Amino acid sequence: MDDLASSLGISKRTIYENFKNKEDILKNCILVLQENRNRRVIVTMRQSENIMYGCLQIINDIRYTQSPTVKFWEDVYKYYPQVYQCILEDAEKSNIYLKQLLEEGIKDNYFRKNLDFDETVFILDISTYIKIIGIYSVRVPLSRTDLIFNIMVNMLRGISTAKGIEIIDKYIADLPHSNN
Repeated sequence: MDDLASSLGISKRTIYENFKNKEDILKNCILVLQENRNRRVIVTMRQSENIMYGCLQIINDIRYTQSPTVKFWEDVYKYYPQVYQCILEDAEKSNIYLKQLLEEGIKDNYFRKNLDFDETVFILDISTYIKIIGIYSVRVPLSRTDLIFNIMVNMLRGISTAKGIEIIDKYIADLPHSNN
């Protein structure tokens, strides 16, 4: 708390007037990050000419978003269970929204009709990739963000129709420095 107060140029008393404890600070920081991320996703999807471009833009944006390490999330799980519960609740809301996007993509013939929604949502969930990267981080000499991008784009291709794949290929070809 001393370090936090010092870095903010305020007293610890000021911090404690606004927050109950460290867990309350952590929870509020994570909630703000989640709200900002959710807002960016909704704006991106609304501004995209179709669902495929929106999904690809979100996946591409992940490359430029700094994410906490796997160790950070493990510590949250271990030491701050209430904060972890808030994260799970937000993930469930995000997954409901993702299912709606999948339904819309199926209706517009971008995604295959025979998708298992729960399985697809699990596979496309960014936290799945963060966990995978954490497990194999010692053995992976590649950029984690590029690796996550490529995994997610390939998973998106796997659930797409020919119409969706055509858009993915064009999007990838139009990316700066694309060698895909």
